[in-house]
Amino acid sequence: MEENKEIKIHKRLFLIVGILLLINPVIIYLVSSSIWLSLTIPILAILFTAYINQSKRFNLLSTISLNVILVLSFLLHAEVIFTYKFSDYIIEDLYNVKQNYYFNRPYLNKTFQDKEFLVRYKTNAQGFRIGEEDDPETRVEKCDWLFIGDSYTQGAQVEYEELYTSELFNHYPNKIIVNAGISGLGIIDEYYYYINEGKNLKADKVFLQICNFNDFMKVDKRTSGFSDYFMHYSNFARFILYDFKYANPAELPLGRWTEPFYPDQKSNRDFNIFYKEQSDKKLKDLENFHLYLNKFAKAVKDNGAELVILQIPTKEQVSFKYLNEVLNGFDIDIDDLDMQFPNSWLSSLCKQNKIEHIDLLDDFANSGISLFFDFDEHLNIAGHQQVSTSISKFLNEDTPKMSIEVLSKLNVGDRYPIFGINDNNIFFQSWRDGNMELFVADSNLLENRRITWNKTEELHPWPSPNGDQIVFTEGDQSLNNTKIVIMNSDGSNRKYLTDDISSFGAIPSYNHNGDKIAYAAWYHIDGKYTNPYIIIHNLLNNEKTIITSDEFENWRPIFSPDEKKLYYIAKDKNDQFDIYQYSFENKKTTNLTKSDYDEWDPCISRDGTKMVFAARKKDNWDLFLLDLQSGKTNQLTDSKGNEWDPNFSPTGDHIYYAATYGLRNGIFKIFLN
Repeated sequence: MEENKEIKIHKRLFLIVGILLLINPVIIYLVSSSIWLSLTIPILAILFTAYINQSKRFNLLSTISLNVILVLSFLLHAEVIFTYKFSDYIIEDLYNVKQNYYFNRPYLNKTFQDKEFLVRYKTNAQGFRIGEEDDPETRVEKCDWLFIGDSYTQGAQVEYEELYTSELFNHYPNKIIVNAGISGLGIIDEYYYYINEGKNLKADKVFLQICNFNDFMKVDKRTSGFSDYFMHYSNFARFILYDFKYANPAELPLGRWTEPFYPDQKSNRDFNIFYKEQSDKKLKDLENFHLYLNKFAKAVKDNGAELVILQIPTKEQVSFKYLNEVLNGFDIDIDDLDMQFPNSWLSSLCKQNKIEHIDLLDDFANSGISLFFDFDEHLNIAGHQQVSTSISKFLNEDTPKMSIEVLSKLNVGDRYPIFGINDNNIFFQSWRDGNMELFVADSNLLENRRITWNKTEELHPWPSPNGDQIVFTEGDQSLNNTKIVIMNSDGSNRKYLTDDISSFGAIPSYNHNGDKIAYAAWYHIDGKYTNPYIIIHNLLNNEKTIITSDEFENWRPIFSPDEKKLYYIAKDKNDQFDIYQYSFENKKTTNLTKSDYDEWDPCISRDGTKMVFAARKKDNWDLFLLDLQSGKTNQLTDSKGNEWDPNFSPTGDHIYYAATYGLRNGIFKIFLN
């Protein structure tokens, strides 16, 4: 009996060791990067195998389970060996597989190289393409215009800044524009992307890009099966199955992609939208295209938006060179082709469904320059510029350009633009080397000079009237321990105005004579921070005058040009910020705005007659202009983005401000008539 018991124990130990060798927790961790999975799967395998092994009724199940474990073990070990020993053979997986479509993987940072281009391709946390310097953690939750399309919109052959959607932002800088182009998508894929994800961005206009290259062929509903997900998650499976699932010709017939033109008559009947003779397959593709165009239009309308079709021609439609290549190379008779058919057919569909249609054929044909790469079938830089120009021409009919100009050249969080009183230089803060630093530039931000170089946050610069010095905020705002610092404009001779270890301050400003500085101050007393209150620091005698109490929060003090008043924001009993005016003559405080929403960032024109400020009237920050003589307020901006930190130009004819428009940010200027 004891011998049998010992044999059973040995068998169980052998079983456990055998399972652990086959389903190795270390191997699972290397594949999944999950400690939870690496522990759970082997334990479940051991328990299940032990259970079925105890009963003789489960011999068949035991055999099946053992074979499953053996196959799983082989795949796991093959995945690890391939990933870590043959990494040079890994085929990059750039997309996340969905049920009826796919989309960019988040946090991509790749280089795409071909004989005609070298491009950096980077995506944010949502899979949207971004620029090289952009923060991938920045997300976009809503937009004005959503562009959906295939590789012609994705534009992986040009840099992010050269995309037609990026070019369009330069024409309409107060619009949030999202590029959701993905290589290989067709109208059915794009429809499912919109109803599952795209609609959540609440765009006012949805642009659906169609290209005559291949959007009218193989119009079938995509269904992601086991092999798609297997290849998505496994480097080894992707290497083995890729050529079977995504077979490309070893050699292109004419040395380039020529869709929809083919060397044989059957393929032209089936797939060539320009070929007059039509097969049942082509007719079915056109029927499906029509069906899903109607579905797309209804989905967009039901979401409160407007659908606009953007149709891009092929090389052969705008260049006799490329047309003659396919005619001669594939022995196609020109009389067998109708080179206008896809454009006229889609135009008629759009008219039937009351859909706006931007047909780029004439603009491309009349451009006078090459808009496509020579060997690659996609748009070159000039092509993207032409698309942007054509869209702008269309939009100007009902969306006039606002008098806004983008000044920031990089998407690096430029904020708080402020002019020196006696010159046209702009001081501002910008993100560099992991923290905010201070810069000075000309009025167009063309020539920048960095003032600070360190690992400390420096914010809210304000130059002295003669431009020799700057006062600013230093420190981490999130910790409430920022200090007020004054230094020379070349970054030397730094001096702290909040020199007490328990005193702090933020967002200072000079008076127009340059002998006083106002700022918000607070203390850390008995383990607690007081509310910030307004202090005026006299630089001549080093005296500090308290202007407000700390009953409520007080911020952003600025002097009037005649130095008879001080303006600031304060939070009252209603838990919102209003703009207040303090008179030095009669010590009287007046609430200037009295609104039911927050106001921030007041700034006075140099003649003292107008104030510009930011206010959160809706769910975002817009700019407002207050006439201090009449008390009348006008709203300057009304966008889905956030505009703040406004400042008058020296001449007063335009306002400089910082803004975020979706994935774009920086310093802008708006013209005042």
